[in-house]
Amino acid sequence: MNTRTEMAKELNLYPDRNPNPVFTIDGNGDLTYSNAAALNVLELCGSEPEYTVYPQGFIESAIKAIKSKTVQKSTSSVENCHFSFTFCPRKNENLVDVFGKDISEEVKLQTHLSIISDFATALLDAQTEDDVARTIASEAIAKLSLVDCVVYIVNRKNGSLEQRAAHGPKSPKSLRNSVKDPISLNFGEGIVGLAATEKRTVIIDDVSQDSRYVLDDEQRFSEIAVPLIADDEVIGVIDSEHPEKNYFTGDDAKILEAIASIASSRIQHSRTLEESKYTEVKYRSFVENAFGGLYILRDEVFDYANDQFCAMTGYSLEELRSPDFDTQKLIFEADQRALLAMQARTRGDNSPKSYQLEIRTKKGNLSYLAINTCVLKDEKGYFTLGIALDITETIQSRVQLEEVIATLEKKTEELNEFAHLASHNLRAPVTNLIGLLEHFNYTNPNDSTNEIILDKFSKTVIQLNLTLEEMHQVLRVRAKDTVEFKTINLNDIVDGVKHQLSESIREANFKIQTNFELETIHYEKAHIENLFLNLISNALKYRKNEVDPIIDIHASKMNEHVRLIFKDNGLGIDLDKHGKNLFGMYKRFHSNPDGRGVGLYLVKRQLNALGSTISVESEPNLGTCFTIFLAKK
Repeated sequence: MNTRTEMAKELNLYPDRNPNPVFTIDGNGDLTYSNAAALNVLELCGSEPEYTVYPQGFIESAIKAIKSKTVQKSTSSVENCHFSFTFCPRKNENLVDVFGKDISEEVKLQTHLSIISDFATALLDAQTEDDVARTIASEAIAKLSLVDCVVYIVNRKNGSLEQRAAHGPKSPKSLRNSVKDPISLNFGEGIVGLAATEKRTVIIDDVSQDSRYVLDDEQRFSEIAVPLIADDEVIGVIDSEHPEKNYFTGDDAKILEAIASIASSRIQHSRTLEESKYTEVKYRSFVENAFGGLYILRDEVFDYANDQFCAMTGYSLEELRSPDFDTQKLIFEADQRALLAMQARTRGDNSPKSYQLEIRTKKGNLSYLAINTCVLKDEKGYFTLGIALDITETIQSRVQLEEVIATLEKKTEELNEFAHLASHNLRAPVTNLIGLLEHFNYTNPNDSTNEIILDKFSKTVIQLNLTLEEMHQVLRVRAKDTVEFKTINLNDIVDGVKHQLSESIREANFKIQTNFELETIHYEKAHIENLFLNLISNALKYRKNEVDPIIDIHASKMNEHVRLIFKDNGLGIDLDKHGKNLFGMYKRFHSNPDGRGVGLYLVKRQLNALGSTISVESEPNLGTCFTIFLAKK
């Protein structure tokens, strides 16, 4: 049992030690026990020695718990304090134990969060910085019970703090667009200027003792100033004064700081929108006359389209303006931003939108357009002004460039790998040749040792030639960019392999069994020949001596793809150990001297080049099964 559990148990056994209120009530609703904390609650309720006053609903919950023998819960507010009570009836007694908890801090936190949430919701409707200022001033009075609130916004031209909205004496009748007798303050001037300069909340408990206080309309004693900060730049200040000294608390500061953070973001957003509108108006004439397609949509019907837009779509202006023309049939595919913009328009969002569309022209061709739209209003109502740029060539060039870059990166990686392997595989035989030459007896060519050296020299040259031939084969496969799909008879392919490996097949008594549901396929012939040769020869090389070697080859169609299965009864492969390197170049997993570690690498490379796949299942001494899915042309 942990310490916290032990303490809880002890507090229940000895309720007098419990800092939370504990009561015991009988079936008549009479108090039979209360600890010190419980007596404090009763005193808050107005209890006297002669009579007891309980929190609202307290006795009702206690009686209900006793009668139903079920735990009941309730909450009550007493003199700005909030309590939760849990009523736990005793099993065999007509009594209920009540455990209380002071939840005042939790309620206060919920209240603060609710106030901040209401502010945030109200600010959503604010479109300009003046709207934001007015919303703060009005909501501060309504939600925080302030006697006044003035919002200052920094003038971006001269850097001064201007009063932009007020509620209270500065606007005595109602919240208006202007402030009564507005003033401006410089950074560092007054309590407001101090908060702006130091970028922090300032609370003055008695302004009569502070020489920095600036009297605006009437004398008050407490003041709080909270800066509005965006991107580490002060853009305004929320200011409130109160006729009582020591009025503002840390809780007031926390709430106003949270509101200031939300308001700052909203002001920045409104400024961004304002700047966007200004930029749009500034350059609209240039865009209309210089380049791109221009169109006007009214109620999803084209009201106007310039020649460039008609050329992009292939439709004439008359066709586009027809009430029967379905604007949606132009759209072949829309990106995520386009979908969000269209949804926003249906919700009445008239802000400028930018997105990309893939359209189908009248002739059925696909083109990519970059679209910029804004909603304007004239005497007929709202309409959408759109500017379209044909970016088809850009998109295609980008795709091609990405493909080229990917190909180059792959080629570079392969070249580095090949250079490393070539260096590794050529170094040993060349070093061996040099060593043999150093031991050759040039003085006496007939020396018997020379015969041994020449024999080893010959074998090394043969090995070197084989390595060079393998490397040449790898390079030839990598360099081949063009393929030709032909109709291939699989039985002919198998017969060709049998002919190539006839002597080895005869010596090993090797059997090739086929089950071709598809006898002919359409594919690159050289790739299929290499596939069959390598997988059959591997089954032959890595056979088990104690059984007759056999390979079963199946060909069928699955999900519109040709499936080939090669299953042998050979030595198998430990995939846990070697699976990662199975198709690597010069990777060998058995001691057979005929294995070179090139065949499977070439097979996988050729398959992947055409989008085909190969997978393997194998266990040591249980054979190997390769499954290939051939890609369609």
